[in-house]
Amino acid sequence: MYSSIRSAITQAILAAALLGAVVVAYAQATVIFDLPNQPLADSLRAVASQTNSNILFDRSLVRGISVKALKAQLSVDEALERLLEGTGLTYRKSDDKTIVIVAASAMTDPRDPHSRPAQTSSEPPTPGHDTPVHLAQAGSAQSSEGPGNTRADLGAASQGYTNEPKLEEIVVTAQKRTERLIDTPQSVSVLSGDYLTKIGAVKFSDFANTVPGLNFTTAGAGYTGVSLRGVTAGFDFSPTVGIYVDDVPYGSSTGFNQSAQTALDVGLFDIDRIEVLRGPQGTLYGASTMGGLIKYVTKTPDTNASMADLQAGVADIHDGGVSYNGSIAVNEPLVADKAAVRASAFYSHDGGYIDNVARSESNANRAGIYGGRLDLLLKPVEALSIRVAGFLQDISRNGEATADYTFAGTPRYGNLGQYRSFAEPYHQQFRLLSGTVSYDAGPVTLTSVSSYQSVRTNFVADISQNYVPFCAYAARACSAVGYTVDLGTDKFTQEVRLASKSLAVLEWLIGGFYTHETSTNVQSFPSLDLAGQAAPNDLFNFSSPTTYKERAAFGDLTWHLTNKVDVTGGLRYARNDQTYVQYGSGVFGVNVSPRNSAQGVLTYLGDVRYHFNEHATGYLRYATGYRPGGPNFAALDATTGLPTGGATFQPDRLRSYEAGVKAESTDRRFGVDLAGYNVDWSNIQLSAIRGGFSAVTNAPGGATVQGAELTLTARPVSAFTATGAFAYQHAYLKEADVDLGASKGERLPNVPRFTAALNADYILPVTSLRPTIGSTLRLVGDRTASFDKSTSFPQYQLPQYTTVDLRSGLTIGSVDMQLYVHNVFDEHGQLSLMLPQFGARVAIMQPRTIGINATTHF
Repeated sequence: MYSSIRSAITQAILAAALLGAVVVAYAQATVIFDLPNQPLADSLRAVASQTNSNILFDRSLVRGISVKALKAQLSVDEALERLLEGTGLTYRKSDDKTIVIVAASAMTDPRDPHSRPAQTSSEPPTPGHDTPVHLAQAGSAQSSEGPGNTRADLGAASQGYTNEPKLEEIVVTAQKRTERLIDTPQSVSVLSGDYLTKIGAVKFSDFANTVPGLNFTTAGAGYTGVSLRGVTAGFDFSPTVGIYVDDVPYGSSTGFNQSAQTALDVGLFDIDRIEVLRGPQGTLYGASTMGGLIKYVTKTPDTNASMADLQAGVADIHDGGVSYNGSIAVNEPLVADKAAVRASAFYSHDGGYIDNVARSESNANRAGIYGGRLDLLLKPVEALSIRVAGFLQDISRNGEATADYTFAGTPRYGNLGQYRSFAEPYHQQFRLLSGTVSYDAGPVTLTSVSSYQSVRTNFVADISQNYVPFCAYAARACSAVGYTVDLGTDKFTQEVRLASKSLAVLEWLIGGFYTHETSTNVQSFPSLDLAGQAAPNDLFNFSSPTTYKERAAFGDLTWHLTNKVDVTGGLRYARNDQTYVQYGSGVFGVNVSPRNSAQGVLTYLGDVRYHFNEHATGYLRYATGYRPGGPNFAALDATTGLPTGGATFQPDRLRSYEAGVKAESTDRRFGVDLAGYNVDWSNIQLSAIRGGFSAVTNAPGGATVQGAELTLTARPVSAFTATGAFAYQHAYLKEADVDLGASKGERLPNVPRFTAALNADYILPVTSLRPTIGSTLRLVGDRTASFDKSTSFPQYQLPQYTTVDLRSGLTIGSVDMQLYVHNVFDEHGQLSLMLPQFGARVAIMQPRTIGINATTHF
């Protein structure tokens, strides 16, 4: 069966390559716009991007002017006329692609493209260091390309004063307001939906190691831990990185249901972009965002255009199974300019590549991710926007994506083999309902975000290696022992914020946040007798219902001291209340009466920005973050019979100092983003393993992380684009910790010193075709998985790995074809080591994969 499928894939790739030779490009005279209420400058940049135009304006001319939403299919002239209506501004054309925004009083006939503004040169000014004129060419508010901070639009024709392409300007919402990425005083990477499609990404691990400073551990889809800038202790108790879907935080803020290991693995179809914010985000986003934030931004319904997107793909994994995926998204206006609905559905099947020798099961880690979204947008009046969205997603996996190794690094059953006597299925259900209301009251905008989510995760791990010997010791006959975990979180959140308009001398934002979470964590040790039948479980049963509440007030203020210098300060005060109860039975079970904790936490930030000109910004940033403390797990050590940890653990805190420069050439063909930082992490929360059970402790000596990130973007000619993303991280403990077996100066686990991702794409010089070729090189340095003298978790060295991906794009009629080969040289890179208390279970990267994706829009 597999051979026939592989043959079909090969034939499809060859056919696509041949058919691509008959493609004829087609350009539309109108564009579908979907712009929100926002500052005029942002709308002008978006129009420039979507129409591939150069739009020039004086920054002081548009300062403080906001415009209504623009949602229609229009020409560039019609779009500008609507945007500029009532602003006292108009425009003139210098040529077919160059537009200058001027005061209406300076024009004799604003619709006459040959009119000239009074006392203005007939030639368009060129933006530079000494001119206030801003160039909004190819400035998208919603997308980017690649792992860095800028991109070049591969489909755009060469335009501009020199007939050369310019790097696209990106707009983000990292600080909960719309602003140019080059003006954002922190390190941010943006990955567009188009970029994710181009590299063949369907899950988190497909793109994660292309983002500077983003590290992860995994045991397969749905069981993934995420860290940024080296802020991790290896096997973290609670998250150090926040995960958001639009403006909604995902999952529990605590670790009582293993939230640090179950980061959301979103199906990536119909995603507008992913924003990765590096550095602590405690002031605007709250607890458990010490390392940073990952935000999945979904596509917004369009109230003026009916459209649909379809995507399908198939891939063959070397020494593994066949993967396939299919997705559809449909947008339909209900009332023109007033209401629209967008619906999407997706399914992705991972063919797997890990073989379970004990159960004679090939491709044991095969998995499926499936779900959909339903999104309703209402705009009863221009100033009011109401968006109600439902999102559901399921992940189902047959087994772990880990192979069994010795702690010396030798594979026990081949590079892709495991020996698991107990079946290890994984299932996760995620349900989210959110409502966002935004009202533009003129000088201020009021935003309310409400959400309810439910997350259910259950999985099994085989722990026979640890506990079958104990069965014999305790006069119990068993052939296999499993570790079953059932996790659940129900979470309600409410955020309300009020923001001033952008480009004013003083910009401010104030808000309040509330969350109420209830979580469950049910665990047990089921066993099989010598005949392979289920035996009574008298080893371990555990249940821990918990609640978490947070009330917070936050705000920030930006003062534009001059046209070049901005100063920002921000504060957040949060009160966290927790309740924890534990019920246990069996040999290792322990009962704990209700434990309560309450904390008040203040986080703050300050930054200074200097605008060298419209194309270069430098900044200094100081920010803090934290994770809440709380009551502790309690279990008995199998060897001593004593409790494994203290009754409570303390919050940990983080202070970050960052300096950065973002710059681009005046024609936007070259860009650079450089940031350096020093992180002081105190009272670190650590998951200490004792006798096979975990408890939470604090390392009072703390840790230091020093590092830098560099992103380079270049498009020297219209057909070629290259990006390079690099990160250096030096993360180490400041003091020895006997409990962990850690020495002073020892590296923090799972943090590579150096990572790099290089992308290159080229459009073949065929005037009537759109064939493209590209490649990605990814390098991840060596890591440690533990501490050298740990007795409960032996040290394991994860070696450096390097992979190469190749891709080729073709357009066949209305269908975009993407051909790819991932991991060309079939590198068996070791990604991480998970569940260390149960042995050296090493996650291996997916072997060489050859695939094809097809996408169409209509």
